This record gives sequence, C-alpha cells and structure tokens, in this order.
Amino acid sequence: MSNNIIDQFISLSKRYFKIYLVISISVFLFILFFQPFPSHKFELENKNLFIAGYGLIIFIIQVIIQIIFQRHLLRNNLDGVYRPMLNSLYYFSQIALISIAFVFYIRYVGNTGITFNIVLRVVVINLSAPVTIYLKETFSSTHGKYKKLLEENRMMQDKIRQFSESYADKFIEFISENEADNIRLQISEIIFVKSADNYVEIGFRDGGEIRKKMVRNTLKNIEKQLKEFNNFVRTHRSSIVNIQYIDKLNKNFNNYWLTLIDTKETIPVSRQYLMVVKDLF
Repeated sequence: MSNNIIDQFISLSKRYFKIYLVISISVFLFILFFQPFPSHKFELENKNLFIAGYGLIIFIIQVIIQIIFQRHLLRNNLDGVYRPMLNSLYYFSQIALISIAFVFYIRYVGNTGITFNIVLRVVVINLSAPVTIYLKETFSSTHGKYKKLLEENRMMQDKIRQFSESYADKFIEFISENEADNIRLQISEIIFVKSADNYVEIGFRDGGEIRKKMVRNTLKNIEKQLKEFNNFVRTHRSSIVNIQYIDKLNKNFNNYWLTLIDTKETIPVSRQYLMVVKDLF
C-alpha cells in the first residue's frame, strides 16, 4: 500500500476504534444486568468472565470486518453506486458473523442448548452494532454538511459585504423622459428594477423603508447603465435584481421566482436566465 493509503487506514482505524469499544462495553453491561442468555452453570467470578467474553467477541469481529472492508475500499477506491452496496454488505456481515460467533460461544463455552428464542435474542442484541455505527455515520455526515453550509453561507455573506462596501459611495442617475421623474440612487440601495409597459419600476431602500419609483424608460437602457456594476443580474425579460438582496430561489412546478430580503416583493426567473441565477447559490 502507498503511504497515502496507510495514512487513511490508520485514520479510519482510530475513528472507529472508540465506537467499537463503546459498543462492546455496552453489550457486556446489557448482558450482565439483563442476562438474556443462560449463565447459571458458572460461579460468580467465572460467570462475569463468561459474560465479558460476549463483549470481547463483538469487539474483535468488528475490528476484523472493519480491517477487511477498509483495505478493500481504500485499495479499489470504490465510491458512487458501489459505496452503498459495500456499506450494506458491511452491516450485514457484522450482524451475521457476530451472531454466529455468539451462538457457538453459548453452545460450546456456555454448554447451553440452542433454541429459536436464544437465536432471536442474539440477532436482536447484535443489531445494536450496525445501528449504532449507522447513526454515528449519519450524524457525522449531517454535521459535515451543516458545517459546509455554514462556511458557504459565510463566504456568501462576505461577498455580499464586499459588494456593499465596493458600491457604498457610488451613485447612478436614472433618466426619465419626464425630467421631473429623474432619480439618483446609491448603488447599494437599489433592490430591483422591473419593466412596466412604457415605464420601469425601481425598488430601492430609503433609510429603513422600501420605496418604489416609476421612471419612463426601458429596461434595456437601465440594464446598460447597471452593466458596469457586477452585483446586478438579469433574471427575466422583465426584471433585474441586486444579488445582495436575494434571499431564496423558489420553485413551483415549472415556475421559478426569487424572494428578497426585507421585502415581500417577488422576482420572476425565466429558464433563459435560470442557470445564471442558480450559479449565485
């Protein structure tokens, strides 16, 4: 094996050693207190030693199975569709081999006849091992995804803050055919622009309030004005939005739309611009 595979092997071994030890001790304590298997033929000292054997069996078999599957997985670098299959085989092997070992242990060390009831108890108890490992893996995976999402969210917030800081002192004037309707806005305050017949509707932040202004112009002209600022994105033939105000991309059947921060306004997203919008997320 290469040094990289050896390092991975050691890392995985350390990762699973503690959980195997916990499972083994838990099974030992369960059998010690609830005594699901006969052990009356032993004196107290030998009885405790006999029960400890169950914990030892479950620990040794888990380690052996882990080594076998781990080596196979690392050497062949299996992933994708083969990984779930290998995991299922791994869990099944644990239940089967530990159960068989328990049955032989009860029969030949405990000198006890094997009944259906005993076999059923063996299988039920040994389900604890794969179930515990599965829950641990699920929790670790979920926790890892959560941390990744937090990191992505932090990066997005940093980008948004950079956008805000970059354009904090920059203004743009929207010209209307009616000069009285001209409006000069700070770039970071503009939330969205929508076409409305022969007008465009501009949504912007004014202090702590969200206001709208109708300007007699075309969305095409407004888009040209905003093109030099990379925090605006076209989402539809009728709308442009400031990405720092995007809250969420929503879908209903074949329709997509954006919800915005601090406003109930929704912005349509057409298929033509969908991939560009998705890249923002």
